[in-house]
This record gives sequence, structure tokens and C-alpha cells, in this order.
Amino acid sequence: MKKILILLVCFILVGCNDKEIKTIIDYNDKVAISYPVTNISEIDDAVTSYVNQIYDAFKNEAKTCKNPELNISYTYKELNDSVLNISLNAYIDTDKKINKLKTFTYDKKTRKFLAMEDLIDDLDALDYDIKKQLLEKYQEADMEYLSNVSYDFFTIDDANLTVYFNPIELNSSKSEFIYLDIPLTSLKLLIDIDKSKNNDSYLNLKKKHIDETDKVVALTFDDGPTKYTDKVLDILKKYDASATFFVVGNKVDFYDETLIRMLREGNEIGNHSYSHKWLTRLSGEAIEDEINKTQMAIKRSTGYTPTLFRPTYGGSNEKLREHVDLTFIFWDVDSNDWKARNTKQIYNNVVPKIKNGSIVLMHDNHDLTVKSLEKIVKQIKDDGYKFVTVSELLKLKELRES
Repeated sequence: MKKILILLVCFILVGCNDKEIKTIIDYNDKVAISYPVTNISEIDDAVTSYVNQIYDAFKNEAKTCKNPELNISYTYKELNDSVLNISLNAYIDTDKKINKLKTFTYDKKTRKFLAMEDLIDDLDALDYDIKKQLLEKYQEADMEYLSNVSYDFFTIDDANLTVYFNPIELNSSKSEFIYLDIPLTSLKLLIDIDKSKNNDSYLNLKKKHIDETDKVVALTFDDGPTKYTDKVLDILKKYDASATFFVVGNKVDFYDETLIRMLREGNEIGNHSYSHKWLTRLSGEAIEDEINKTQMAIKRSTGYTPTLFRPTYGGSNEKLREHVDLTFIFWDVDSNDWKARNTKQIYNNVVPKIKNGSIVLMHDNHDLTVKSLEKIVKQIKDDGYKFVTVSELLKLKELRES
């Protein structure tokens, strides 16, 4: 009876299963959606319902648009052992560009969603401070609009309460969300906030001997990490193979142990933007934000700083190259695993096309990729190739050219 009670408590508080990031990417319509799955039914149902609502509406509108795009990214913060905060930021480009934000704050102990008044004491003082800052920062906003402003959309990290506003609420001409950072030290919190621990250690990367005459192949995986990535790593380890993983920055904290494992087992990590937006359509400032946030997240979690970059959707232009100070990496063998219907198709897209020095594009967010990978790796190895990271491949090419 005691064991059953413990299991029930475990299920209620944490769901007894590891959390994960749900990823949906459609390369044709430029859709990139990622959001956390906590295995807590109340919050998962609310988050999934909201995402599906946005996605379904987009699919209907995208049918008549020339260059549609949908990007839903998230922030996830466990404020303490009981309370977590999830914020979803949706960028929708169909007939017009729209930004939407939705915040969910949930208490696992009480099994209730929380509002700002459940977290912050003396809301009147906070309200005064926010409106004062808004008037100073956005002078076109007037008190008539400010009197109706709500504080439904917010995130909390170790240092700040960040409150977001729709520009329409403030009578602002801006198209993107307006936000204010309120230092936690200036607030009376009704809950404790656990501080994150930064990882400042540097991992010594596993080195391998590569001869100038070796036949080599560089496997690359985009859009992770995901729940499938550790299975990919298992296969690579089994065949003494390494690869380069171009990761999406907003997943890094969620899967930091997986990234550390990548490096310890001789793999390499590259930058694939923070939220998988269509980078060639962004401003220079927004591009730099996408890259820099990913660099910082990887450094914070692993101690490693990437030098390689793969642009989202394989798109590149002069503006992107101007604002990204990393080595751009593309591919010559495309598995097309994201649209394949079976493992045989993925295998045939890869193995017959391999040549010395090939860079293979795959994705570690698809079940079929994992199911096809072992056969692919085994065959390539049987054909006499060594698996190297992209950086190792670039160094080998330099050596051969000299």
C-alpha cells in the first residue's frame, strides 16, 4: 500500500516520465514548432491545445499564401520544485505578420494554474512601476490604453520578471512585442525561485587519428536535440562513429546532459539558430540574437563554444553571412528523412550517393531516421569509410590541398 501511495504521488507531481520537447518541422511551408511536454496532463493539454489552435489556423491560411511561415518557440523555467512557467511565442506570416504570446504558470502541488497575483505581492506597486516605465520607454502610449493593460504574459528567470505587451494595447506603431524587465530583487515574491547553476567547465574533446589517405564521411544531424538523439548516439558509439549535431538553441537547457554526452563521445556541436526561424527574412539584429543566444546556451550547458553554423531551411544570403561570424556548413548528400515514408527510402537517399569527403544531412527528430541509421552506418563503414566531424573533415581537406 505504501509503495502504491508513493507511485501515485510521483505521478501527480512529475508524471513519472521524463519531460521532452515536442518538435514539428515542415520544410515546405517553413513551419518550425517546438514546445515542452511535461507529462503533467493539465498543463500539457493546455499547451498542446493552444499550439494546435495556432497551427490549424495557419494551415488554412497558408493555402493561399506565397511564402507562409509559422514559428512557435518557447521558454521553460522550473521556478522551484513545484512551480513551472512555460511561455509560447508564435510568429505567423500569412497575409500579414502577427506575433502572439501565451504564458502558462502551473503549480504541481496544488494542480492549479497561477496568475501574476499568485506570484507577486503588492501588485499595486508593481502596476505603478510598470506603467511609469512604459510611459518613459514608449512615449506614444497614453494613459487611456495603459489603464486597460493586462499582465497575463510574462516569464521569470533567475534575475528578472519579464512582462510582455501587445503593441495594440499600448497604441504603439511597433509590430513586435514590447517588454519590460523587472529585477526580482525589487519585487516581493510569494514563492521561492531556485537559481540555475552555470557549467563553466570545458570538456576535453575526444580526438581521433585521421590519415590523409583515409576515406571519410561527415554525418550531420539538424533540429535536435530531441528524445531520439540518445538513440542516435547509441548507434554512433556502437560503430565507433562520430557526427556533427547542429542544435536548436531553445532545446539546449532541456537536453543539456545529451549535449555533454555528444562531446564526451567525440561528436561535435554546431549552431542551428535559437528557434529555427527563417533567418534570411530577419533583420540583422534579429539574426545576431538567434545566433548569440544559441552560442551562450551551449557554452552555459557544456563549456563548449561552436564554430560551425548551418542556416535554417538551408537558406543563405549576403545579410545572413554579414551577421553570422561562424563557418557556414551545407551538405552534398541529403537523406530527405523528414519526408521519407520508410527506412529503405532513407537508406537509398544516402548510401549510394556517398563519396570521399561527403557531408550527409539527416535529422535527429524523426523515428524513421533512428530506425534507418544503423544499417546506413554499418554499410558506410563496411565500404571502408571513417566517420569524422565536420571540423575534422575541413582540416583534412586543408591538409590534402596543401
